[in-house]
Amino acid sequence: MNDNLITQLREDTMRLCDELRREQEVENQTFRKYLVNGYEMLISPTEELECLLEPILPRVGVTALVGTSDSGKSTLLRGLAMAVASGAGHYLDFKLNPRHGRAIYVSTEDDVNAVSSLMRKQIAELGTPHDAYSTLDFIFDTENLVDTLDKSLEERPADLVVIDAFADLYTGPLNENNRVRSYLNVFSQLAQRHSTLIIFLHHTGKRTEVLSPSKHNAIGSQGFEAKMRVMFELRHDPVNHDLRHLCVVKGNYLPKEFKHESFVLMFTPGLNFIATGDRVPFGALKERDADVDDRLAQARALRDQGMTLQQIADALGYKSPTTVWNMLN
Repeated sequence: MNDNLITQLREDTMRLCDELRREQEVENQTFRKYLVNGYEMLISPTEELECLLEPILPRVGVTALVGTSDSGKSTLLRGLAMAVASGAGHYLDFKLNPRHGRAIYVSTEDDVNAVSSLMRKQIAELGTPHDAYSTLDFIFDTENLVDTLDKSLEERPADLVVIDAFADLYTGPLNENNRVRSYLNVFSQLAQRHSTLIIFLHHTGKRTEVLSPSKHNAIGSQGFEAKMRVMFELRHDPVNHDLRHLCVVKGNYLPKEFKHESFVLMFTPGLNFIATGDRVPFGALKERDADVDDRLAQARALRDQGMTLQQIADALGYKSPTTVWNMLN
C-alpha cells in the first residue's frame, strides 16, 4: 500500500469521525433542550410565579373563563385584551404586567362589524383614543388556526391570546377526556413555545346557576378543566342584574381566600366591567330553584309534624337522610 493511499484513508477516517461527532452533538443538543436541570431551576433569580394579571393570571399557559351564554364572558375577555394592548396599568383593579403590549382575540361568534360596534361603545366610555388599540389583532377566519397563531406570534409576540369560543373550534365529543386533553395540549405547547397566555372561553351546563360556582360546571369532560392552570366562572348576581361575579374556581398556586369568594363586578352601560371591591361567598351566589324551594317547604312542614330525617327522606324520595339534613341546614 503506497503512502498516498494511506494518507487518503487517514483523511477519510478523520473526516468521518468529525461528521459523526457533529451529528452526535446535534443529537445531544436536541435531547438536552427537553431537559431542565433541577439545580439550574433552583439558582435562577425567579422566586415567584410571573403573572400577566397579578396575581390571578399567569404569564404563560392555558386558562379558561366559563359561564352562561349571557353572562358577559366575551365582553370581559375583550376588555382584558383591550387593556393589554392599550397599555392600561390595571384591569379590574388587578395589576397588568405585559411585556409586549399586544393581544390577539380569536372570535368565532361575532364578525368584524359586530366587534367593531361593541368596541366603539366600550371605547367611548373609557375615553381612550382609537390608535391605542393598534396592537390588538383579531382573527375571524379560524381555518388552520394553530398555524395562523404560530406564525403571528413568531412575527409579533403577544402577551395574550383569547379564544372565543372553545366549543366552536373543538369538534369532537366533549365528554371524551383524552381527545379534549390532546386538543388542548396543542395550544398548551403553543403557549409555552411563544411564552404567552391563552384564555379559552367556554360555557357552563344547564341549570348550573342553582349550584355554587365550580370547575365542574363547565360543559364537557373533566379533561377540559384538568388542562387549565387557572379557571374562572362568571355569573350573574342573583338579585342585582347590573352585577357579575368573577369566581376563581381553579388555581392551585393561589391562596384559599381567592377561591371561596367572588370578585364583584359592575357591568356598565358602556359594556365595560368595573371592580366594586366587594367579595361574596360562593354559596350565596346560587339562584333559587322553584323545585328546591318547594321541597324545602315540604321538608320543613314534615319536620314540624315531628317526622324524623329518615321519614322525611322517604316521603320526598331522597335516598339518604343526610340530604334532608343538608337542605334544612
